[in-house]
Amino acid sequence: MNSRLSSVVSAALLLTMPILAGCSILDPQRDLTLHTFVNSENEGVEDATTQPEDITKTACAPPVDCVEAYSTAEADYFRFESKKRAEEYGATVKDGFVINYIVMDFAGKEAPVENQLWAMQELAGTWNDYEGDFPDRR
Repeated sequence: MNSRLSSVVSAALLLTMPILAGCSILDPQRDLTLHTFVNSENEGVEDATTQPEDITKTACAPPVDCVEAYSTAEADYFRFESKKRAEEYGATVKDGFVINYIVMDFAGKEAPVENQLWAMQELAGTWNDYEGDFPDRR
């Protein structure tokens, strides 16, 4: 490759790399906070996140290391800095649901299973990109 072409390719890569690196920063799934989600108004559906309580200070301590946590009657929600970290933590939860940056943990919750399913569906429907199944809550 001649030096001029090499310079053009190098310049193009230098200009493109920050844009590609920014993809994770501009990820719209990353922008959803639990505070916003658990306090949102739902149209035509019963509230799927009842009795929200911010538990970030106690729940996000090591080893969990989440960035935000809320407890509702249906589940405990944990939001993480990365999808990878959410998957890792989700793998430790016996009765839960993981989507993007958020893990739902149903352990110790006595809400009706229908309400827990609504909560999963509402969270998954936030981005309209979820293609998986929901865990059987029965």
